[in-house]
Amino acid sequence: MIVPGPAAQRFVAELDQLPPPELRGPEMLAVRLARAAVAALPVDGAGLSIHDMEGHRTPIGASDPVASQAERLQFTHGDGPALRAHDDGVAIAFDQAAIARNWPELHESLIGETDFHAVLSVPLLPPLGPLVVLDLYVRDADALPATDREDVADVTIAMTRAMVAAALGAPVQEGRRGWWDGPDALRRARVWQATGMVNVGFDLDTADALAVLKAHAFATDRVVDDVADDLVAGRMGLDDLHVPRRH
Repeated sequence: MIVPGPAAQRFVAELDQLPPPELRGPEMLAVRLARAAVAALPVDGAGLSIHDMEGHRTPIGASDPVASQAERLQFTHGDGPALRAHDDGVAIAFDQAAIARNWPELHESLIGETDFHAVLSVPLLPPLGPLVVLDLYVRDADALPATDREDVADVTIAMTRAMVAAALGAPVQEGRRGWWDGPDALRRARVWQATGMVNVGFDLDTADALAVLKAHAFATDRVVDDVADDLVAGRMGLDDLHVPRRH
């Protein structure tokens, strides 16, 4: 029998603790997993995201609001550590200098809106990886090289098992929510709804419609999720995007 390492034991112990009421639903599993990862490893934040075959990125859970914001910044800029880890299929560490070198605009946003200075992006194991990626954030960049990669691997294994077990154990019921339907995921769905509105309103294809939303987000110093939320909720109109209609 394989005995889990101390990091995996801490992870499982944290996960098994009775969660507060707001985290007890199956759709909140990814949030609990992210918080358990922070409890098990010497990191300050964690977030999980799904990268589908069409290039759509959906956050499914984060340890705290700052980690959620870090994901939204990566999505708004259209690149970053998580996407690189997904594309390469391997764990990749980025300190502040590496982020600045690869994605200078993302780096500027991260240091301006979060207190994270380095990130380790880790694809989960099959069958979830590399579509599901775990981002581990630290405030002290020196803490990242000191993080034991075996501990990270043990936590990743335990996390994958928990998510697969939850997916397999959930009965198929119409309208039943799973860990892929958390609050962050539902919020990202509004981006795709807003993209459809721009698509129809300006006769643009999906990629260009999303680019319009991102351009407005950059121009107003916001994340695209906030812009989409305002558009879907009617707090702003298509004309506010200042995109000329095709004739």
